[in-house]
Amino acid sequence: MHRCSTCGNEYPSRYHFVTDSLCNQCFEKVGEEEKKPILERAESLSKEGASERFINAHKLVCPICGHDQFWKRQTLLNTPGMTFFGIEWANKQADNYVCNSCGHILWFMKD
Repeated sequence: MHRCSTCGNEYPSRYHFVTDSLCNQCFEKVGEEEKKPILERAESLSKEGASERFINAHKLVCPICGHDQFWKRQTLLNTPGMTFFGIEWANKQADNYVCNSCGHILWFMKD
């Protein structure tokens, strides 16, 4: 759960936030002159390298918020056996695409 620092309401995802701590409802109550610096700060929090991404010629769209800008990372798929022997580095990797708007993670594994 994510809590708004202004109203204290809790939300299930970052989709309901304009910045890391200000919910959409509180943002709507802010005066027009105050909105610009808030939006500039929100944009500066976006990950560098976020862009449109494609998997097998299909454009990725976030199933949570509908945004189409993602940044990429890779994650090891650890297994108990490899961990037991201390060779986690030998596990397979998955490509993760993280929505630049709400933070939802899409996982893809190559053969």
